[in-house]
Amino acid sequence: MRRSYIGLFIFFIALVVIYQNNLIPLSVTKPISEYVIKNAYTETGAPNAVTAIYLFYRYYDTLFEALMLLFSIIAVIYMSVHEHEGDRYDE
Repeated sequence: MRRSYIGLFIFFIALVVIYQNNLIPLSVTKPISEYVIKNAYTETGAPNAVTAIYLFYRYYDTLFEALMLLFSIIAVIYMSVHEHEGDRYDE
């Protein structure tokens, strides 16, 4: 029963995120690649544009992707160990 509630909660959160994503219009007038190539070195000091994007512009995204991977691994291990609430886990 608990897994059903968790699954329903995750599904609801996904619907909210998709709905909010469709509400925000894209207001980019020129391609972002031109801006990054032109201003990457002056804003970040990185000589390579890919390095500037990965380490300076998107570092929070990279950090949270790593954290989500860690949490999903922990959740899979937890769910596989605690498959049934009535059973005891024996090593």
